Amino acid sequence: ITVVLVCFVAFLVSLAVVAKFSVHGRRNIPPGPPGWPVLGNLPSLTKDIHLQLTKWRYQYGDVFRVRFGLQDAVIVNGSEAIKEALVQKAKHFSNRPDYYLVRCVNMHFGAVFCPYGDRWRALRRFTVSTLRFFGMGTTILEEKIQEECRHFCSTLRLLVGQPVDLKNRLETSVSNIIVSMAVGKRFEYGDPKFGRLQLLAERINVTFYRSYIVNCFPVLRFFPGFRKMYNELMDRTAELYSYIREYIGQHGNTAPDDIRDFIDAFNKTKRDNPGFLPDMTLTYLIADLFSAGTETSCLTLCWGFLYLTAYPDVQNKVQAELDRVVGRDRPPAFSDRINLPYTEATIMEIQRIATIIPLLPHRTSDDTTLLGYDIPAGTNVFVNLWDLHMDPSRWPDPHRFDPARFLGENGRLLTHDAFMPFSTGYRRCWGEQMGKMELFLFLTNTLQQFTLKLPEGTEPDFHGISTAFIYPRPFSLIVTKR
Repeated sequence: ITVVLVCFVAFLVSLAVVAKFSVHGRRNIPPGPPGWPVLGNLPSLTKDIHLQLTKWRYQYGDVFRVRFGLQDAVIVNGSEAIKEALVQKAKHFSNRPDYYLVRCVNMHFGAVFCPYGDRWRALRRFTVSTLRFFGMGTTILEEKIQEECRHFCSTLRLLVGQPVDLKNRLETSVSNIIVSMAVGKRFEYGDPKFGRLQLLAERINVTFYRSYIVNCFPVLRFFPGFRKMYNELMDRTAELYSYIREYIGQHGNTAPDDIRDFIDAFNKTKRDNPGFLPDMTLTYLIADLFSAGTETSCLTLCWGFLYLTAYPDVQNKVQAELDRVVGRDRPPAFSDRINLPYTEATIMEIQRIATIIPLLPHRTSDDTTLLGYDIPAGTNVFVNLWDLHMDPSRWPDPHRFDPARFLGENGRLLTHDAFMPFSTGYRRCWGEQMGKMELFLFLTNTLQQFTLKLPEGTEPDFHGISTAFIYPRPFSLIVTKR
């Protein structure tokens, strides 16, 4: 009887959701694949969601509709539709999905899932201005990144000739850049507390992704299996927030004029403007900075090193360009970019072919249209960045790693309207300049000093592990001095 009742209620809710798309005569809804009662298209979206959505694009067009359980969502593909949504109609498409799990762990108080509006604008102004204060886009930040590059390369010298997994070492180096700005502390390699923070951030991403169905059916959190994942998410986020609050507590309520980190900057802003964001915001902002600021650059570099070992001719060309322009007597500087077009094209090709964040979650704030289709307010919208970067009509033979895609006949860099590694519009990555600097300096410093190879008899595996990010499967490299 209970099962029948649940299905009946779900059926009524389904009717309400469908009606939402047709009220006030708004009948021009996007097409989409047929789904199951109650479950919608979830049975087809259990693994590598971005790949299935990309297949449907060729069947239903650049804008189509799917159902995650009882929730309708619109999938946006292709540069024309993406730019219409995120640039031309940014004020309508810049909200974030109101996920049940996000509310459970208060992620909506942070930067990533903050609803579009006055609080988001205040948070963005504070974050961007503080990043700039600490040197984003300047030589001040560059020196911090160079310091971590030196530490990273020093560890590689100790591992020459033996198989090594670079991911953990990269995580520590990249994390230290944003963590030093966030809490005013640098961690050493092997620090157990820092290792725990990194592990928590990664497991939270994985658990949130695997628990996605609970967003569609919150009642599932009471059922075995789902309850375990739900409790793990609650416990891991609580532990991560506890660590962050510990660092915030060490600062007390001080607001020195000599700002050392984000905590000082937040306290000073609160002192000067008591009506500023609530105190709890700082905890969730630092959590977002730590997770997003680490995973994006670290995973891109990991994918990059994997592709460079699989395509040694590309690695050799980058090294030859570095030798010609920079030499071996000084480390590469960010100002060298303009004279290293092949190296820069290689980084762009890594970002394209890896696309570590395949789907960008958005939500409409108002009734609007997209490519002529009616999209009601409150509709979850997913921008398929994976499809954009792997579209064979824009990128011939898209699975081939080829930096020459970004070079003109004269060898200069080309711009490409189907290349958006940092997204676009109002929700464009706030730390884009820092990310570009990290990718360039870590890759060039590494290849200036070392050559990377796969262990004998090893084949590269380019099929990643899908979560909110796409992780490369664990792999080892052989590092040799040049």
